Amino acid sequence: MQRHIHGQIAALEYHDPPEMEFPDIVEEFDIAMQKISTQVRSLTWDGEDIALIDREAVRIALGWLPPVDADAPLYLVIAVGAKTTKGGAGFDASAYEVLLRRIINRVRSFMPFDAVLRGEANRPVGSALMDDTFELLAHSAGDSAQDRASRTAPAKDRSTPNPTHPAKAKPGPSHRNTEDAQEAELVLPEATVPMRLTIVTLGVTLFLHAPPIGAALLTYTFLREASTLAT
Repeated sequence: MQRHIHGQIAALEYHDPPEMEFPDIVEEFDIAMQKISTQVRSLTWDGEDIALIDREAVRIALGWLPPVDADAPLYLVIAVGAKTTKGGAGFDASAYEVLLRRIINRVRSFMPFDAVLRGEANRPVGSALMDDTFELLAHSAGDSAQDRASRTAPAKDRSTPNPTHPAKAKPGPSHRNTEDAQEAELVLPEATVPMRLTIVTLGVTLFLHAPPIGAALLTYTFLREASTLAT
């Protein structure tokens, strides 16, 4: 039995906060959608971080997830699907995919992002889908930030000058090559087994609740840790 596709969803990742605030982004979307002359048109806010724009049988959900900590990215989540969960409403799944692709290209033109995760929405497009996505992205961003911090901390310790050797001659080429190798080892330490299991478990959880995002995270994790996971 073929599973029902409720629409398409994408999470745009920003390492630096964009110049536009979320209300301004929602306003831009609403103005753009007003060009589609329909009798059914509405903009509904759910708190300060979720906005639902309805046009006839189409719903565009926008979500704003601020960084969970100083090192975590910011996410703009965009979902496109049917306005109602009743059968017979909405369009073909491929139409939502085309619409979301055009929206992403439009956002890229005025608010470039650093990365994007996208795929099929496994539940109706609405506040519940956005809340679940926020929770999963927050866990993923927190783990990634912690991993980055653990990788860069040894390099910072190494850069502290040694007071017992205030002056040193510039090392020769062979000495420099040795330092470069040590630097690479310090910046990219081997992930511990518990950390790997945590990342993989998070990816599996994401895959169960939000298959597109979970699959992307699992693929990224296995590619990044392929050499170490194989040992």
